[in-house]
Amino acid sequence: MAPDKRIFLLTLLLAAALLLSACGDRPTAAADLSAVYDSISDSLALPEMLVLPEKRVQSYYGFDPAVCKQLLVAVSDEGLRVDEIWLIEAADAKTAEAILAAARSRIEQICSETENYLPDQYAVAKGAEALRIGNSVGLFLSPDAKAMAELFTKAFH
Repeated sequence: MAPDKRIFLLTLLLAAALLLSACGDRPTAAADLSAVYDSISDSLALPEMLVLPEKRVQSYYGFDPAVCKQLLVAVSDEGLRVDEIWLIEAADAKTAEAILAAARSRIEQICSETENYLPDQYAVAKGAEALRIGNSVGLFLSPDAKAMAELFTKAFH
């Protein structure tokens, strides 16, 4: 094959790849996290949940609500259930990564607390989901964690 044809074909392939990548279903920059919580609570059977005030979030979980654009943390009102939902939009990517790390640590903490004490809740914690989309972080400690994570992800598309 002649060098001119190779360059032409390579250029054509690169142009096609760029066009196809632009057509992908990319997440938006942000979602209304209160609406995401409403969608979760409307779609799935949740226990009675308590939405924590911002000052409690800082004392319980160690990150400052001031670095968040949106913040919703709900915990089960029943003492023996580990159900917990975090829906947080951080101010920047570095903060989002730190909150994701805190979410993963929270899952590990709940696992270690329940492993020998509450085997059914340990199973819930082992199935927990923590994910980041852009600067938004979701933590889902629930028997329906996978479905919650899907609803969270869907809100960005």
